[in-house]
Formats: sequence, structure tokens, C-alpha cells
Amino acid sequence: MTTSSKQLVSEFQDIVLSSYGEHQNFERTASPSNCAIGDLVFVFDSSSIPKHASVIVTSDEVAHIIKESSSAFIIVVKDVRLAQAKIKQRFDDYQVADAEWQAIHPSAVVHESAKLAASCRVGPNAVVGAKCVLGENVVIRAGAIVEHGVTIGANSVINANVNVGYGSRLGERVTVQAGAMIGTEGFGFAPDQENHYHRIPHTGHVQIGNDVHIGANSCIDRGTYGATRIADGVKIDNLVHIAHNVEVGEDTLLTAQTVIAGSSKIGKRVIASGQTGVLDHKTVADGAILVQRCGVSEDIPTSGMWAGSPAKPFKEWVRGMGLQKKVSKLEAQIKELKKQLDS
Repeated sequence: MTTSSKQLVSEFQDIVLSSYGEHQNFERTASPSNCAIGDLVFVFDSSSIPKHASVIVTSDEVAHIIKESSSAFIIVVKDVRLAQAKIKQRFDDYQVADAEWQAIHPSAVVHESAKLAASCRVGPNAVVGAKCVLGENVVIRAGAIVEHGVTIGANSVINANVNVGYGSRLGERVTVQAGAMIGTEGFGFAPDQENHYHRIPHTGHVQIGNDVHIGANSCIDRGTYGATRIADGVKIDNLVHIAHNVEVGEDTLLTAQTVIAGSSKIGKRVIASGQTGVLDHKTVADGAILVQRCGVSEDIPTSGMWAGSPAKPFKEWVRGMGLQKKVSKLEAQIKELKKQLDS
């Protein structure tokens, strides 16, 4: 699709600081190293200035370097990465509407009691159960299963082979990537006197807010009685497990292979790096940043960086790592002294 830079500037006045040159058309976005005439390029620093591009989005510092020599239309923004996210979503995003099929594919199964907005799309072999309610522009892609009693807000996308368990409630603009499991039964078993385990039915649900992203093959378990809650703006990476009755606060980031055990409460704007683990019934404070395979075995009481297992404030963890190195050196010296004494 051909778009004018004039339209771009008009639509994104909230992030555009200034511009230089004559307006030009662009058809797609591209990287600085692989662009051509007709491309829109995001330039983060002066080391990656493109030779050929029709529109360049960059910082004020880089714009002053290239504006005299470049024939491209230059748009200056405060935060190039944020501009990339917003502009690329608008003009060069992946199309999830499965437009090659009619709105409801003939192989899809939609229960007669389900209520779908006229703008919804349901792909091949997808299932929408009884009494489901799907808002405007919801897309259910191939092979996805939406069990009975689910509500999904407007402009949400349920990708291929996702399972949305019964009674789950998803807000607006939610994206669930392929293979994710939402609202499956949690891991709850009670042992008898002979240590045989008996399943505890989970009859709660999952509540997901607006603008949430759930990565591929992630699992969010339903509550035992109440809700597992994912607040507005949460971004969940691939291969993340959130157990029953967990609460995750607004704008939190959970990256790959993070595991949150049952009934834990994760605050707002928390960042959990890859392979973070949180034990059950623990609380993580707003603004905490969990790094270095952080193992949360006790509550995290304050914001700031925490590292290691068991989790410690980052500076304390760094000091501990330094002491370990010193101990290793001392051990080597002692072994050498013992060898000399023995001889």
C-alpha cells in the first residue's frame, strides 16, 4: 500500500517533533542495510544511515547530520524505538484477518447461541462454543478453540491452535499467539494416606485486561475458585507459565520461560528476565526488575533490581559474586601451598 509521508506526519503529531525535505511516498518499512527507494526506514544512530530510502524517521541528532545530504523526507522524533512500534503497527503490520477466506470459514464450528459481531472472522477448523460473546473485529484463526461462555473484547486476535478455556474473559486489543493455553486447569492434587494423588477441580476463570500480549505456547491456569488476573498492558513472552490464582499488575513484562507459581501477586511495571521463577504465595513489589534467572523464594518488598537465587538486591548479588571469585583464588593458593609443604 502506497502512503504519503504527509499522512504519516498528520496521524502521528503526538510523537513527531519536526521534519525536513519534500514529502514522499513509501510502500513498506525496511532496515537501513536493506532498503530502497519507496521504503520507510528507522535510523537509531549515525552508524546506520541508509544510502537509499524515501522516508527516514530518526532522532534530532542524526537528522542534523544527514538532512543536507539526504534526498529522503526526514521525520524527527524523540524516541525512535517508540516511533517504530507505533508507525509500523499502523502502516506495515502483519495482516491477521485471513482475508483469503470468507468471514466464517465453512469448516469452522460456531454454536448457535454464540454472539459474534458482524466484523468478526473465524478461520478454518476453529470452534466457538455456546454463549460466547465476540466483539467487533475479533479474529479467531485456524484451529483455535474458544470454549463455552468466553467473552473476547474488540480488536483481539486469537491465533492458530490456541485454546481459550470456558468462562475466560479477555479485554480489548488482546493478542494470543499460536499454541497458547488460556484457562486450563491448574496443577492441584491432594494426597491420601497412601500418597495417591487426587485432582482438585478448578472451577474459577481467567480475567485478562486490555492491550495484553500472550506469547506462543504460554499457559495461564484458571483459578481454583476465583480468578487468575492479568491486568491491562501486560506483555507475556513465549513459553511462560502463570499458575492458578496469580495476579499480574499493569504493564508488567514476563519474558521467556518465566514461571509464576500459584496465588502469587506480581506488581505493576515489573520486569522478569528469562527463566525467572516465583514460588507460590509470594509478592513482588511494583517496579521490581528480576534478572540473572532470579529465584523468588521470599517476597520482593521494594522496586529496583534483584538477581540470583535466592533473590537478592542487585548490588548485594554482585558483591557475593565477587566474594566467590576471591574464595576460588584463595582455594587455589591454599592447594599450591599444601603441595609445597608436602614436598
